[in-house]
Amino acid sequence: MLIPSPESQHATLGVDIGGANLKYADTTGRASSVEFPLWMRPDDLAGQLQSDLASYPDVTQLVVTMTGELADCFLDRAAGVQHIVDQVCRAAKRCGWAAPSFYAVDGQFHSADGAMQNVDLVAAANWHALANWVARRFAPQLTSGGLLVDIGSTTTDLIPLRAGSIATSSRTDFDRLAEGSLVYVGGGRTPVCSLVDHLDFNGRAVPVMREVFATMDDVRLLLGFQPGDGSDCRSADGKPRDSFHAANRIARMIGLDHRTVATETATDLAAQVHQRARDLVRAAIDSLGSEGPLIVSGHCSDLMPDNADGREVISLPETLGDQVSRSAPAYAMAQLFAQK
Repeated sequence: MLIPSPESQHATLGVDIGGANLKYADTTGRASSVEFPLWMRPDDLAGQLQSDLASYPDVTQLVVTMTGELADCFLDRAAGVQHIVDQVCRAAKRCGWAAPSFYAVDGQFHSADGAMQNVDLVAAANWHALANWVARRFAPQLTSGGLLVDIGSTTTDLIPLRAGSIATSSRTDFDRLAEGSLVYVGGGRTPVCSLVDHLDFNGRAVPVMREVFATMDDVRLLLGFQPGDGSDCRSADGKPRDSFHAANRIARMIGLDHRTVATETATDLAAQVHQRARDLVRAAIDSLGSEGPLIVSGHCSDLMPDNADGREVISLPETLGDQVSRSAPAYAMAQLFAQK
């Protein structure tokens, strides 16, 4: 069953439920992002949502999208969608809010019952919400086409746009992987060993260890694209997210550690990994063969290639602000619902 258009002009809050992060944004431009390892604590989701929703007391409508149904704590996507819908409804009820609505790749908002009955439409729909809103927002600039490039902590979404609409028939993760519009490269959780098979060290090409010793957040931290946080130990080895430990994690990729690899040298190794990630994003953009502007979103835009081949680049972080851009699918979804 589809949700009717809202009657009031009160704020609408969008929530994007991923496997590692919960992202919030409302129609007034407030936004936040909270790390939440759904695969480790699936039954704590309602409690976390309830706590986070307290920061938005004047919101009257909750709209939700998700990718967290892919978390390996769920047997399949149907089980994941049903669990997330149930947890969201529990949180909304505890907060005294109206029944939430769920965005789907048909471009419609569904009730909880409708989401339960259409799990394959609701699953992994956040990219569609963002692309749908961006296509409408920048329609005058997309008459000859355009490409939305959204680079997050886990994936890069590349969605062709044209004349105010999404210009691809792909809807599922499988279809988008096969098409090349979903690339599992991000600026946070992507393992270094999935990006490179060797690193150049002291004039030698050294094969990397195929272990999750380091991830892209170590790479970006060492290169200055994200700040360190000594109190945050949610890293590959459970040690702090600071330069010293990030360098040590990178050194382990080639069987060394901080005793033989200085932070400066580890930064050189990180630069090689970073360039490989950028090359993969560039190759994906080229493979889609799109024309028109590149609309860049997400908090890891440093993975965009430098040369846009003369194409106009529209930056959502510059347009919306960094915080809202980090939660762009949630913001887009809230705007779409409010405009219905």
